Amino acid sequence: IGAVTIIVAVMIAMVQHDVRRLLAWHAISQVGYMVLGIGTMNPIGIAGGLFHMLNNSLYKSCLFLCVGAVERRTGSTDLDELGGLARQMPASFAAFLVAALAISGVPPLNGFASKWLIYQGLVQDGSAAAFAFLVVAMFASALTMASFLKALTGIFLGQGSARTMHVRGEAHAAMVAPAIVLALLCILAGVFYRIPLAALAGGAAGT
Repeated sequence: IGAVTIIVAVMIAMVQHDVRRLLAWHAISQVGYMVLGIGTMNPIGIAGGLFHMLNNSLYKSCLFLCVGAVERRTGSTDLDELGGLARQMPASFAAFLVAALAISGVPPLNGFASKWLIYQGLVQDGSAAAFAFLVVAMFASALTMASFLKALTGIFLGQGSARTMHVRGEAHAAMVAPAIVLALLCILAGVFYRIPLAALAGGAAGT
């Protein structure tokens, strides 16, 4: 169930043009990783699944906050109507970039740490089915990266549009500051992953 959820949701996310829908489908895909980790029924896989719950709340909240800031400044979340906002909204761009890399499982960010534990749980299982699920999960991470490259290009790196030409500066600090804090937590929870992992998983983390 976890493997199917991962791959189906990420493929649907890839064809979305509204960035809110894209993020919503990726939220479903990430739940698939949690189910997959817990479904291994071994300590390291379960620890990874639990850790991924925390990590998902960090980088997904960051992504939604960044998109909210973009919508506040432009009035749109349609990728076809955005573009070229990296210079005008550098803080939102930086936070979105960190969170996008984290959800894609790029080291040393927190998404990599929890996904790696889930992968190790599947390897420890040793069955042919577990190996197939591992391949699916890793392939889905590559698709996630491709999807967020599209989002980054569509929002921040692409050519500006009529909606973005007038943008001068970030949204209100109360909207941008939480996203920056969450992006920093994505980095810290990846580099110092043992601290939150031990608190969440207890004895399983030690195993």
